[in-house]
Amino acid sequence: MNDKQVRTLLVQKFEPRHIDSCLKHFTAAMEKFVAEDWDGVALKAGKFVEAVTKTLMIGCGKAIPNGRHFKAGNELRQLEPLGTYSDVLRIVIPKACIFIYEIVNNRGGRHDATDIDANTMDATVIVPMLSWVLAEMVRFCSKGGDANVAMTLIDELTNKLYPYFEHIDGRTYVNVKKLKAPEVALLLLYDTYPKRMKRQDLVEAVTRHGSTVNAANIAVHRLKHTVDDDNDQWKLRGIGRQRAEELLKKLRLKK
Repeated sequence: MNDKQVRTLLVQKFEPRHIDSCLKHFTAAMEKFVAEDWDGVALKAGKFVEAVTKTLMIGCGKAIPNGRHFKAGNELRQLEPLGTYSDVLRIVIPKACIFIYEIVNNRGGRHDATDIDANTMDATVIVPMLSWVLAEMVRFCSKGGDANVAMTLIDELTNKLYPYFEHIDGRTYVNVKKLKAPEVALLLLYDTYPKRMKRQDLVEAVTRHGSTVNAANIAVHRLKHTVDDDNDQWKLRGIGRQRAEELLKKLRLKK
């Protein structure tokens, strides 16, 4: 199921314009997570919660305040007493959203530079919670309300961002046609990050994608300025990861 099908399912019970915002901010948060932009994850997660809050408010018959009068945390807490509506809309989803919102607003980018950086830790908590909230909305809108089916649909939506890597018995493949050998090498290193990859293993991995040994060696050599080399054990540097992310986004847009 793709994002259009997920949208079709959700708008059966929820306001379409707010569902569009939910899906937009969900996808953006996932992209920021892949790019290791932890502050970006927090920002998009906050916007996702605000969009979900508006969706739930309308679902519970509440009007949305204008501008600065709208406070997502307050509005989410005020849904619980509305006993004539489903517990999923009043309690279950709101409690998860409040948890996300508390992390985003009270932690997020506010960590002191001398502290252990918790932004990465926060992002790894936030992202699964975003998926869970969206899955619960899908389950609520689905016939039978099967939680496993809902999570499968959201996993497909999440994995659609970068579905290009396949791992078989320790070997990695980039499942994109007509990539040049340097692009294959770059993406292989990107997929391996933050672990290191032996230079010769990288050459052999590129040859498995159809390049000759000579072409693979040349392709790998061209990446030497984008890696940290520790006795032929390569780790992609920030500049290399940025190039890889730009390439992946171009591929996704083409798809």
